[in-house]
Amino acid sequence: MQKLFKVCVAVSLLFAGANAHAQSGMNSYQQAALAGQEAANKGDHATAFAKYKIACLEGNIPVTCNNLGVMAYQGSNVAKDLPLARRAYEKGCAGNIASSCDVYGKMLKNGEGGPEDIAASLGPLSKACDGGRGSACYNLGYLYYAGKGVATDLGKGRGLFGKACEGDNVDGCYALGLMSQNGQGGPVDLTGAAKAFQKSCTKGKADGCLNYGNALYGGEGVPQDRVAARATFAKACNAGAVGGCMNTGILARTGDGGGVDMAMARKYFGYACKLGNQDGCNEAKAIPQQ
Repeated sequence: MQKLFKVCVAVSLLFAGANAHAQSGMNSYQQAALAGQEAANKGDHATAFAKYKIACLEGNIPVTCNNLGVMAYQGSNVAKDLPLARRAYEKGCAGNIASSCDVYGKMLKNGEGGPEDIAASLGPLSKACDGGRGSACYNLGYLYYAGKGVATDLGKGRGLFGKACEGDNVDGCYALGLMSQNGQGGPVDLTGAAKAFQKSCTKGKADGCLNYGNALYGGEGVPQDRVAARATFAKACNAGAVGGCMNTGILARTGDGGGVDMAMARKYFGYACKLGNQDGCNEAKAIPQQ
């Protein structure tokens, strides 16, 4: 509901000052938009949904189309309706609502609410990316990286992943880190890779933490800091990266990056075992209980 609330604020701003002139200055579709906003503020979602449908589908008021799309896509206190969401987001995008373009492009790309149409997704995703939507930049970057619907262009993909990362998209940061590390779509940039991995780690990306830990351990693009590497591997493990669990166990057992801690080693090897890594199971069994 938080996303819907933010959209609703936009509606109220759209009609700020119009309230006093509701009887004389607004047409029926604008009145429906305002009624939908008021109903949403009161928690009357059924009425809000009905009013947004009128304002969007009949009145072509873009911000109400975005509101309608959010409700229909998420099933927010109404029945989930992906075809309706796709139609609403399309109209919102036509009205230059970046968030509508973002989701509409993704729905076209993934075949949600209608047939997959990757070629048609490029326009909305580009529009959303230009509007500062990091997730749209990531999805667009992936299409250029993978050559889906467009010719493969690693340079463009890397640039779009960079824009996605600037927009705090965690997957964009991770993809940028990998491409910078491997020299895909441009020169090898270990410093840029480490920064991208660090940002993705900060935002909870398990493999981002694993790669950032590796950078810290080896001093690749950052000053070598094995104490920080050990802590970062532990963070990767706690987020679900089995490699982080194994690395933490190894460093705790050898005392690299801190003191020898066999209990910690056994614990983290055990975490790796629980994540399905047989080596973790073997290593945990080899360390006696203390």
